[in-house]
Amino acid sequence: MVLELTGLVDMIAASDSFSMAPSLPACNGRELAEGITYRFRDPRRGEIVAIHSRDLVGSNVTPDSNAHQLTLTKRVIGTPGDTVSVKGGSVFVDGKQADSIRTLPFPTVHLGHDQYFVLGDNRTASQDSRVFGPVPRKAIFARVVLVFWPLSRFGIPGYDKNASSPGFVCPQH
Repeated sequence: MVLELTGLVDMIAASDSFSMAPSLPACNGRELAEGITYRFRDPRRGEIVAIHSRDLVGSNVTPDSNAHQLTLTKRVIGTPGDTVSVKGGSVFVDGKQADSIRTLPFPTVHLGHDQYFVLGDNRTASQDSRVFGPVPRKAIFARVVLVFWPLSRFGIPGYDKNASSPGFVCPQH
């Protein structure tokens, strides 16, 4: 759920969102995303972005700049012109290792103009570009800049390039 304050700052309620754990708190964590920066520059590798998407019953989530049903939060791994691949369980961008987060194999992707490759930090439990493909730039509307709930996690979200995917971390209701 996204509460739009001014169209430039959004509070994202990542209810039962575990695809970005441990970087973002799973199970009712709350983050602040701002959209001002992306009016002046494009997303950069390593940033956590908010993506407009649609979710049709019985189908996969799909990034869509015209849809506002669902907001995805994912980390930018590849930017326009990059080649993203997996070797030995690690993600590589243009032949350089992006991080050491264990990742199952996926086909090599060559990103076109205005395309981004995004992954969840919790790779074993994330629906991301490995499933729905590259994300169009116009679907990315903000970057996550602050975790504000739970208070014990208050601060700027990090990027532990050696993190382990915790898997499904929220209890089923």
